[in-house]
Amino acid sequence: MHIIANLSKRQVAYVTAITTYAPTLGIDTNKKEFSRAELRQVSMSLKGKKWIPNWITHDQSRRASRGVFLIPEVMESLAVSPGTGHEGDDLADTAPMADVATEDMTLVEA
Repeated sequence: MHIIANLSKRQVAYVTAITTYAPTLGIDTNKKEFSRAELRQVSMSLKGKKWIPNWITHDQSRRASRGVFLIPEVMESLAVSPGTGHEGDDLADTAPMADVATEDMTLVEA
């Protein structure tokens, strides 16, 4: 089964590169299958070379069809896990506090 916890540091780095560069390159990350052309764009952005890592191209279990590879870890890395969903909560809690502090400073200065 392809899950991010089973990937090496280098593999996680490539998945991170996909999530980082995809929006700029016009690649949808809300999917499990990526074409060779899409991955070549990511590789060019990451290292300036078009080569896709062997752990993707040489793993038969990652082949969806000719020139299309399964990388479900991309969607998994973008999803917020139920047990670790605190990042979003922290940001939501921080924003109102900043607004209140700013309002208080404005009132004191005025």
